[in-house]
Amino acid sequence: MGFLNTFLFNHLRFQIAATVVLLVVEILYFSRPQIKIFSTRIFNWIMITAVIYIIFDYASVYSLVFLDLFPAWLVRLIHQCAIFSFESTFLLIYIYLDVISHNQRRLSHTKRIFVVAIIILSLILVAVTKINYEINDEAVFAYGPMISSITIIITILSIITVISAFINYQKIEMRRVSSYVLFAMGLWFVFGLCQLLLPQILFLSVSISTMLLVLVISLGNPAEYVDKESGAFNYDALKLVISDKIQKKKPFFIINIDMDELSKLRKQTGDKGVIRIYTQLRSFIAEQFNIDVFQLNHHSLTLIFNEHAEKTMEKNLRLIYERFHEPWEVNEQTKIHLNAHVDYVRVPKDTPFLNTDDVQSSTSQLLEFVEMCHTYSDEAEFVHRVNTQLLQNRNRQDGILKILKEAIRSDGIEMYYQPIWDVKEQRFSNCEALVRLKDDKTLGFISPEEFIPAAERNFLIMPLSYKIFEKVFQFMSQNDLLKHGLKHMEVNLSAIESVDIGFPSIMKELLTKYGIEPSIVNLEITESIAIASGRRLKRNMEDLIRYGCSFSMDDFGTGYSNLSQITRADFSIIKIDKSLLWPIFEKKNPNKENARILLENMISMILQMGLQIVIEGVETKEQLDYLCGLGVNYIQGYYFSKPIKEAEYLEFLEQSLAK
Repeated sequence: MGFLNTFLFNHLRFQIAATVVLLVVEILYFSRPQIKIFSTRIFNWIMITAVIYIIFDYASVYSLVFLDLFPAWLVRLIHQCAIFSFESTFLLIYIYLDVISHNQRRLSHTKRIFVVAIIILSLILVAVTKINYEINDEAVFAYGPMISSITIIITILSIITVISAFINYQKIEMRRVSSYVLFAMGLWFVFGLCQLLLPQILFLSVSISTMLLVLVISLGNPAEYVDKESGAFNYDALKLVISDKIQKKKPFFIINIDMDELSKLRKQTGDKGVIRIYTQLRSFIAEQFNIDVFQLNHHSLTLIFNEHAEKTMEKNLRLIYERFHEPWEVNEQTKIHLNAHVDYVRVPKDTPFLNTDDVQSSTSQLLEFVEMCHTYSDEAEFVHRVNTQLLQNRNRQDGILKILKEAIRSDGIEMYYQPIWDVKEQRFSNCEALVRLKDDKTLGFISPEEFIPAAERNFLIMPLSYKIFEKVFQFMSQNDLLKHGLKHMEVNLSAIESVDIGFPSIMKELLTKYGIEPSIVNLEITESIAIASGRRLKRNMEDLIRYGCSFSMDDFGTGYSNLSQITRADFSIIKIDKSLLWPIFEKKNPNKENARILLENMISMILQMGLQIVIEGVETKEQLDYLCGLGVNYIQGYYFSKPIKEAEYLEFLEQSLAK
C-alpha cells in the first residue's frame, strides 16, 4: 500500500501543483470587486470548469492507478468528463479572449454557430471515439483517437485566437490586450508541445492553471478597474459596463452625481477630506441601492440601474437629493454642505442619437452626453433631466463639432480684425485677430464662445490654433501691416496651448516661416487661465518674451480679479472687460458710483505698476471721453469698429491714415 501511495503521488504531483496555482488564482480573483459585464461572467465560468477539470483529472489518474477496482465503463466515463471539461475550459477561454479583444462585443452570429458546432463535435468525438490507457512503472496516461481529436480542435481554436490577436494588434487601443493574449497563447503552445513530446507527464492541469494565472494578472485583474482614492470602479470599468448594457439592448438608467465644488474642497482640506466624502457617499449608495459605483471624472460618481429599477428611479433621485441636503463629515470636527447636482439619463428613451449597432461609438457618445448633460440643460434644478430643449442643445453642440472638424480639415475658418485706438498717438496702432467659422448656414452664426470650448473638449484646439496663427501671420506678411502703422497684432491663446510644452517652438517656427517680427505679436491670455495655469504658462511666457513677443491679460475683471497675479506674471498689457465699464453708464443702476470707484481705482493701480491698459466694449462717445480722461492707453469697441474681414480692415486702416 505504501508503494501504491508513493506511485499515486508521483503521478499526481502536477495535479497538486496545478491545484495550488488554481487556488491562488481563485483567491486573487474572487476576493476583489467584480465588474458585472459579459467577460466577467465568462471568466467566472472558466474558473468553475477549470475546477471541474482538475477534479476529473485527479479522478482519471486515480482510476488508472487502481484500474482493477473500477469497471471499464466508469474509467472511460471519468476520462470523457476530464477531456470534455478541459476542452470546455479552453473553449470558454477562446470566447473570453474574443470578447475582451472586441470591447465586450458578443460573439457574431457566425462565431456562435462555430462555437455550437465545436461543442456538438466535441461531444460526439468524446462519446464515440476510442481511448487507450498506458500503465507502467514510470507513467499512467490516456492516449488514442479521443485525445488526438480534441487536441486538433483545441489547436484550431488556438490558431484562430492568435490570428485574431495579430489583427487586433494593428489597432493602437487594442495593443495592450492583444499583447497579453499572444503571451497567454504562446504559453499554451509551449505546454501543448511539451505534452505532445512527453505524453507520460500530465502537463494539462498545470497549463490551464498557469494560463488562468496569466489572464487574471494581465486581463482579468479587477484591481486595475478600481480607483484608489474614491474606492469606486474607474472610468475604464464604466466604459465596459456601458458597452455591455448597450449590447443587451435593454433599457437602463444612469444617475451621475456631480459634486461641483470637490476640487475647491481638495484645496481646503487636502486629499483626506475628499476621500472621506467619497467613503460616506459610497456607504450611502451601498446602504440605499446596493449597486456598483463608478467614477466618471474627478468630481462625480455614476450609478447604473437595470430595467427592473424603472419604478423606483424617482424614489432613488429623491433619496440622493435628501442626502445632499444633509452635512458631510470632512474630519472629526468639521461638517459641510456639499454643492452638487444629478444628471439623470434614461437609455434608450433619452438617447435617440445613439446608433446601438456601433457599440464602441455609442459607448463614447453616451459617456460624453452624461458628463456634459448639465451644460446642455437650461434648468438650475438639483436633478437635470433630459428634455426636448436639452437634446436640441446637445444636437447643436454635436453639429458645431462636425462643422469645426470640417473647418479644420478644409480651410473652413476665416479671420476678422478689430482695430484698437491708441489714445496717445490718436491712431489705430493695434488690432485684435478674431476667428470665425465660414459655415454660417448649417446652424447659423456660431460664436467663438461656443466653438472654442468645443475644440478644447475634443482635442481640436491645437490644429485649430495652428491654422489661426498661420492665417494671421500670412495676412500680416502679404500686406506688410507695419507700413500701415501697426504696432501690435493681438491673438488669443486657449488654456491648452498656453501650457503646451511645444507651443513656443510652434510660434517661433511660424514667425520665421512668414518673416514676422516677434515684437509685433501680442498673445492674449484670459485672467482665469493665467491664474489656473501656473508654472508651465510662466515658462512658456518667459521663453516667448525672450524671443521678442509680448503678452496681455484678457477679460480682466471677469475671473478671480486677483491683482497680485499681474505682478507675478510677465504681462505688458491688461485688457479690462466691458463688464466693469458698462455699469457706470446704466442710468437705472443704483450702484453706479461703486462701479465708478472700482474701475477708476483699478485703472490707477495698473498704471502705477507700469502696465498699459486696453478697455474693451466701448460703444459711445461719452464712454470714450471718460476713459481718455482716466489715462488709459488703448480703446477697443464698436464705437470705432466691429470685427471686420481682411479687405475691410485694410481699407479701414487706409482711410484712417488719410484723415
